[in-house]
Amino acid sequence: MKRTTMFTGVTFVGMATFAMALSAQPQEATEAEAQGEVASPDTSCIACHSDADLFDEDFLHIVTDFGEDIHVAAGISCHDCHGGNPDPALFEDYVEAKDEEFADNPYRGIPDAIDQPAMCGGCHSDAAYMRRFAPAERVDQEAEYWTSRHGIALAAGDEDVARCSSCHGVHGIRSPDDPDSPVYPTQVAATCQECHGDEQRMAGYQLADGRPLPTDQYERWRSSVHGSALNVRQDISAPTCNDCHGNHGAAPPGGDSVSYVCGQCHGREAELFRNSPKFEGFEEHSEFLLDAGEEGCAACHDDEEPQSQLTDTHGFSECATCHGNHDVMRPTVAMLSPLPGTPCALCHEGAGAVVGEVHEVGEREAHYEETRDGLLAGATDLGLQGDARFDWFVDRAMELEHHTVPTADDGVAARPEFARLFEKFRIGKTSYTVTDPDTGETQTHQIIRCNSCHASERILGEGYAVGREVAGAMLDRMRELTTGVARAERSLLAARRGGVETRLAQEAIDQAVDARISLDALVHGFEVDGDFATRHAEGMEHAGAALLAGQQALEELDSRHRGLYWALLVIALFLLALGLKIRDLSAHAERGRNG
Repeated sequence: MKRTTMFTGVTFVGMATFAMALSAQPQEATEAEAQGEVASPDTSCIACHSDADLFDEDFLHIVTDFGEDIHVAAGISCHDCHGGNPDPALFEDYVEAKDEEFADNPYRGIPDAIDQPAMCGGCHSDAAYMRRFAPAERVDQEAEYWTSRHGIALAAGDEDVARCSSCHGVHGIRSPDDPDSPVYPTQVAATCQECHGDEQRMAGYQLADGRPLPTDQYERWRSSVHGSALNVRQDISAPTCNDCHGNHGAAPPGGDSVSYVCGQCHGREAELFRNSPKFEGFEEHSEFLLDAGEEGCAACHDDEEPQSQLTDTHGFSECATCHGNHDVMRPTVAMLSPLPGTPCALCHEGAGAVVGEVHEVGEREAHYEETRDGLLAGATDLGLQGDARFDWFVDRAMELEHHTVPTADDGVAARPEFARLFEKFRIGKTSYTVTDPDTGETQTHQIIRCNSCHASERILGEGYAVGREVAGAMLDRMRELTTGVARAERSLLAARRGGVETRLAQEAIDQAVDARISLDALVHGFEVDGDFATRHAEGMEHAGAALLAGQQALEELDSRHRGLYWALLVIALFLLALGLKIRDLSAHAERGRNG
């Protein structure tokens, strides 16, 4: 109760002052004011704190910063927060200006840490007052703050936690919609990083399970698909810290609520997961881990199983178990298992009735095998095997001559049709790197894959190896559809280069690509049958149509080539006959002249 009543009297006095300031006739602005360089000097506070004879740069910036403060635009000045007599005539009498007994607005000075939320909340929690400036603005920020990890810690006496000024600033507070504001979407992570990336400041703080609070969240998030979307593509709808943790009510989402947080954007995936058999399996495994203690996964899995190495797994928290939390990478087929020996096989070596009906052109297939075998030999020379070889092949695929086109700066770029399928089919790596922005040091992390948890044998009864089998079956079907689309694309590309019209066939490819993309979401149902099987069948139907169209286009191109060949042959024979005739006529004419 003390928190909510401490500034009650101040609040109403302050609001009265605000009202007087807003209703007063504005004075003519100076040139400096018009440029937003300094706040209006018509108060004792600003007149005094602008005096370079009294203050050095460490204090003078307070006034210049405040000139760009959003509160200035609303007619709010120093005394409205700090109290005191704002009469400009008192700028040389700081004792009277800072009179704590001033009836209209007693001087309060800098609030203690515990009092700062209430001071800001004195205005920002008053709906009647705030609607004068921003009718749609929320007025529950202070109440929400006290429910946050920061507010709870502050109420308990920890004054080193974030308060209003920690995130919004002090005398240069900007609108959250201002790109220069520390709480603008592209700035939020860096603002949180100032505290949460400081190892000394975070020392002693713990996660809910007792582990030390990590300080590498910023580096991990910057490398994530979300960080890339926000920082590189400038997509301000991409999630940053406060989108998942909250802002004034900041708190990490619990393990049982992660899917609801992620589901705010990824609704379809969240619904599929919640209705999948995986959801129940996660809950059951979390119960196992509660009983396992510090031994964790090794309590059930022996040293020969990969699961025993999951020392950081202390519970199963839905989305984050497979995708991570701060370092969420763009999901790719590399998360499934078992992967083929090379990523090339995903587009060039699929199996299936529809794909098998239309074979690769022999010359093209021979070229692929030659290229693949050459790369395999190179990987062997480098001593690469397994996942390391798979990742190396992914990089090489982006450099191959038939996958690239030259650029104006003498470099190369991915060929458009290859880049399209490579991105849409999510051909990714089994690992990723995180770079520390301060030191430049990089760390390599393995992505979580199906075989990271699912054993090859049923060591915990029925069902626990089934996941591995389901993952393999889903990957096989995705690979089958991927190969069908890629093979059709190659056929149509060859036909287009020969001048054959292929636009109608391209529509079938686009529909097959859409179906293949759908499978990426449908894997969250963790069932090969049902919607996954239906969408796969639809995609294969479109891929089959595109393959057939591609074959027909190549046959037409071949027919044109044969027609051209015969036409050229006829023309050549005609020209030969014409030449012989001309020579015969010439010889006959010559004989006549000599007759």
